[in-house]
Amino acid sequence: MGVCLFAASGLSFDVDRYLASSPFKPATVFRKGETPPKENPQRLARPDSGFVVLVGQSEEPGVGSQLGPATEFLARHVKELRRLRELGADNMLLEFGTQTGSQMQQSDYLPPEFITALAALRLGLVFSSVLVPEG
Repeated sequence: MGVCLFAASGLSFDVDRYLASSPFKPATVFRKGETPPKENPQRLARPDSGFVVLVGQSEEPGVGSQLGPATEFLARHVKELRRLRELGADNMLLEFGTQTGSQMQQSDYLPPEFITALAALRLGLVFSSVLVPEG
């Protein structure tokens, strides 16, 4: 399975105020000062506020199946992504998540146009993979 997520956060970002008039429907919202429960053994409070949006998902395991939805997301929301930056979102990124099984290697290609669009909007890029055991 493959998934693409968009995340935006900022140290001085008022996530609730932003989402009240936003076109985005977040899958997750987090607020400065909250203590995330997962993978946080030291119980450190969040230094930022933000949200995560599901951009696309597919039964196919690679990034390739998510490039279309990601490219459409960037093109459709250019103005909104720039507005987010103006409103205090100092960290924005797309994350491609994939599941790996028994395959030794998986290669994915990102076309220059996609990389240019990310750079123009000052978006970071994250690749995550999870090993899914067979059986």
